[in-house]
Amino acid sequence: MKTGQVESAERKALNVFDKWNEVTGCFQEDTGYYYEMQSVIKDAVHIGIQMALNGKVEYGEDGNVMYEG
Repeated sequence: MKTGQVESAERKALNVFDKWNEVTGCFQEDTGYYYEMQSVIKDAVHIGIQMALNGKVEYGEDGNVMYEG
């Protein structure tokens, strides 16, 4: 995938999260929990991309999902 496509996928997923969060009020913006949720969503996007393209997920030495693109 090209960098622009990855960034677009991340943005779309974060927009869905923001819409959901506006309705639920679950996470106050500009808090640690809000930013942690954004990180989880970005990881989920990259997991989906890797599974779709490679059939597996690659992790770095630190145990975090490797980001491509």
